Amino acid sequence: MKHTITLFLFAIISFSSLFANSGGYKIRVKLDNYPHQSLTLGFHYGDKQYVKDTATVDSEGWFTFEADTLLPCGVYLLVLQPDNSFIQVLLPSDDQDFAMTTDAKDAVTNMKVKGSEDNDVFYEYLRYLNKLRPEADTLRAQLGRAKGHPADSIRLAGKISEIDKSVKKYQGDLIAKHPGFVSAKIVKASLEPEVPEFKGDEKEVQRKKYFWYRDHFFDNVDLADPCLLRSPVLHPKIDQFVTKVTPQHPDSVNLAIDYLVGKMKDNKENYKYYLIHFLNYYAKSNLVGFDACYVHIAKKYYCSGQATWTKKEDVEKICDNANRLEPILIGKIAPNITVMDRNNQPHSLWDVDADYTVLFFWAPDCGHCKKAAPHMVEFAKKFKGRGVKVFSVCTAVGDKGPECWKGAEEKGFTDDLFMNMSDPYIRSRYKTLYDVQTTPQIFILDRKHEILSKRIGAEQLENVMEMVMKFQEEKKQK
Repeated sequence: MKHTITLFLFAIISFSSLFANSGGYKIRVKLDNYPHQSLTLGFHYGDKQYVKDTATVDSEGWFTFEADTLLPCGVYLLVLQPDNSFIQVLLPSDDQDFAMTTDAKDAVTNMKVKGSEDNDVFYEYLRYLNKLRPEADTLRAQLGRAKGHPADSIRLAGKISEIDKSVKKYQGDLIAKHPGFVSAKIVKASLEPEVPEFKGDEKEVQRKKYFWYRDHFFDNVDLADPCLLRSPVLHPKIDQFVTKVTPQHPDSVNLAIDYLVGKMKDNKENYKYYLIHFLNYYAKSNLVGFDACYVHIAKKYYCSGQATWTKKEDVEKICDNANRLEPILIGKIAPNITVMDRNNQPHSLWDVDADYTVLFFWAPDCGHCKKAAPHMVEFAKKFKGRGVKVFSVCTAVGDKGPECWKGAEEKGFTDDLFMNMSDPYIRSRYKTLYDVQTTPQIFILDRKHEILSKRIGAEQLENVMEMVMKFQEEKKQK
């Protein structure tokens, strides 16, 4: 069995500490049906794969990877030319001198290992699965065609169940017999927790099952094990837990992240990798409101000095970003600003008397604002009589300030639909307070000026506003 990957060049400087173990490794590989002169050794790391070494075939057909330091344990990859398909190799932390021979076109069936019981166990397991797979696939296909025939369905489901029981027994025996092997760790981590039966009405049973599944999701996974960090099983499990199992609300996600990194504290490498991963992931997230996750991670771990690997100047940037974002997170009271109308009369955001205020930042020379304009005008017309006001702030500065009023007329931002405002000398500090680095920017506020939603596209505003109003009305009725 071969798989294909995208490989990344290994960054020696940034990851040099990962390969600083004492001892040495020597992996000899001979491949039939592989005419190429070079073979690459790669490895899994989180959600990516990296290149570690390259070997050239010798006169006897062997590729040899060796160095005088041990490699960190995990799942490594023999990457084949020309398509980057690969053959898996397990490297325990202290058993890294062995030889492998196989056929490049059917590596699992033909794999022979000398000097590594861990790889022997792993490939025996893969051969066992390959032997059962055709029968299982055939039975599942037959079961799919047996709808409407209860007797056949029961018979076929029973056979599939027997195969599943056989596989689970094999997996259980492998884990019990070889608890320290990388193969056992990989097999165990891939197992789903078996949810017990619960009593009660259907809704209550589903709720109990969900909470049990969530609480036991990592029963088979040691989150602090560095071997799993260099495997294909850990990151998908973590991603599933955070983005699928956990309710997609920033508060719930923050609790999930704290739980995960808390479990990793015993291993600095896993802890470091996933703090960096989550910070970057939520820094780039386009999901509305999930900048709260970035702020949480920055404040709790980076600004408190727990991300000791990070340069001082980088910590300062991260904390500065978090401090700018924190006041405008969803659920916060929007910062007050006082800006001027076309007659140079001041108007305070907090003085707007409306059930909902749409705070809209735009610029006369902004291409995206031009595209947004028709949507904003249509929105203002539809919601004018529904307790919604648009507080529109033009961001032109200095001598370009007067362009705001011409631009508003051209775009249809008439005074009967918009509260048109400007602050050409930024005395209100709106750019800092609302982190206005690009335009347009849209915030939805309630009567108390709490931020209900933000960073919405103008074309989405109508639908989002309808959902917000519906949700707020339902909240009142509870």
